[in-house]
Amino acid sequence: MKYAVYGRVQGVYFRDNAVKQAKAAGVAGWVQNNLDGSVGGEAIGEQENLTKFKEWLKQGPLSARVEDLKTEYHEVEEDHFYGHFERRKGRGAGPPSFTKS
Repeated sequence: MKYAVYGRVQGVYFRDNAVKQAKAAGVAGWVQNNLDGSVGGEAIGEQENLTKFKEWLKQGPLSARVEDLKTEYHEVEEDHFYGHFERRKGRGAGPPSFTKS
């Protein structure tokens, strides 16, 4: 699942909390700050676990104010499975690109 979270989500320990929540939910992948002010990344796991993580992303940590969440599910090949969830340093170019519908 690709995701991008918009609102007051940088400078509020969103990424650190996302790592904790992903691990608790049994989700692998990564999270990063994006140049547009959003936080985004990719989460991999069983649908039930992804749903738990997505519910947390809708609210974020107490210090955040989530205004919007965009997600897109896609198939991941088994050898692409990360096995852990990481907080990426710095800022990525932007949120993950989403398929236009």
